Amino acid sequence: MREPMSYPSGIAQIKPTGWIISEGKLVRLDPAEFDPQADRGRVKEYRISEIARYLIHPGQIEIRKRLIGCEVHTARNGARRLLHRLFPARANTKKASPRRDTEVLLSGFKLRIPGMQDQDLEAHFKRIADELRGFDPFAKKIARLKTARLSHIIGVCEDIGGGYSYLKLQGSGEDKIRYLTANVGREVRVTLHRAHLSEGLFELRGFPPGTYNPANAFRLCAYTRDGEPAACVLTSLGNLDFRLSDPHVLKYLNLLEHTLKANPELRRAFDSCFLGSGRPLSLFFNKQLEVDYAKANLPEIYRDIFRAVDVDASHRNLVKPVLNFMQTAVSLSYQPAAEVGNGKLFSQISILHDLRALEPLRKSLPAVYAEMSKRAFTAEAGRFYLLDSITGAAHAE
Repeated sequence: MREPMSYPSGIAQIKPTGWIISEGKLVRLDPAEFDPQADRGRVKEYRISEIARYLIHPGQIEIRKRLIGCEVHTARNGARRLLHRLFPARANTKKASPRRDTEVLLSGFKLRIPGMQDQDLEAHFKRIADELRGFDPFAKKIARLKTARLSHIIGVCEDIGGGYSYLKLQGSGEDKIRYLTANVGREVRVTLHRAHLSEGLFELRGFPPGTYNPANAFRLCAYTRDGEPAACVLTSLGNLDFRLSDPHVLKYLNLLEHTLKANPELRRAFDSCFLGSGRPLSLFFNKQLEVDYAKANLPEIYRDIFRAVDVDASHRNLVKPVLNFMQTAVSLSYQPAAEVGNGKLFSQISILHDLRALEPLRKSLPAVYAEMSKRAFTAEAGRFYLLDSITGAAHAE
């Protein structure tokens, strides 16, 4: 089993403000010193922050979710399994019938106790909540379950903002029922394999709150291994700390760093989470956007340019068709300090546009193209500019 993430002492120092990753620099370093299977050749070294190290670390993280119920799967008996083998068409017809092999049992207990400055008062309210929890019909429903007739019992959790997820329960059927009875309606510990959940999606709740020190930095080296890209993080002594399972994740760190510099709204939300009392939830890099700029009003950045550049009104419509291509959204989901403990979820979405999408405008609107080229930043994934910035809020009912 991988060791949980830890922060070594004696690390290098860099930058007094919030940041993610430095620009890479070629260094004279033999990668075989920390990776015997590395190819001889150039090494590019970066400095990364504690946040970046957390995002790419391969170790497990622990978060909390609110357990609200379970999904119960009924076991097939021998006769039904035989029917499925002998008459598969008939069995498939039965699968489509209203008869349920799966039942979802949810708690009706909705009471949440927000954090309070008075610890004694908070404890008093929690005791009242525990007494009220005994009147929840969920306990009676789950007590009637016959574990011998069940194949699976899976926990159901509610996320901040109203999303739902499964929770794998440990132990026997009786153990699972006891766990559900004792913890439904409460926040429970959930262990995830790592912070990088899937392509472009990162879980932020595992980062220890109030611990981020922007002065701390770690060495990250990018090189090749058997002809393929490789990367690793080193200790302060130059030894291997951990390898990156997917070196391409560096493009997300680099893009986030540039986006933080380009968008003051994202910077404020980011700093409120890691340098203030806000609560970061998730970070998502997404290319499948729902904003159709061909139908919506032009973003403010183009309205600003049209006020400064003399462009014929009939030519302005040439811009809209290219805005829907080659977009990337950097989405930070979080709770501001005033909303921590409540169900309200905020999202700050920075929509980046690849400058290559504006190639059709190079001849038709050269002044507009030149102005956008000035405003673009250069990341390792290409040249982008901030097309739009959107902040929204959602509340779980």
